[in-house]
Amino acid sequence: MVWRTLHESLNSTHMISAYLSGLVGNLRTCSPDMFKFYCYLKDRVPHVPLSPEEKKIASGEIELSSTKLAELMKCHDAHQQSLKNAFLRQQEKAAVSGYFLRQSFSFYHHI
Repeated sequence: MVWRTLHESLNSTHMISAYLSGLVGNLRTCSPDMFKFYCYLKDRVPHVPLSPEEKKIASGEIELSSTKLAELMKCHDAHQQSLKNAFLRQQEKAAVSGYFLRQSFSFYHHI
């Protein structure tokens, strides 16, 4: 009995996965802009809330145009670039601090 239930749940999970894969593939084929928007939403950081406009696009209240998608992607890319720049600055500071620390240690070690 337990095996049958487990087998049925695995089959249903597999069926759901196949169904979702088919829907995403259909979205990619029929509406490339909406597929890009889907990927944009899927890949975004979970703790960043959706804007009201993004919610309206996702719910179908606002039609997604190519220009609107380009605008959203531009904002997303700018945000990603600012994060990359912040990490680069942090790495540069750490490298400089590490260099001075090594120099100081080297200086006191020779005394």
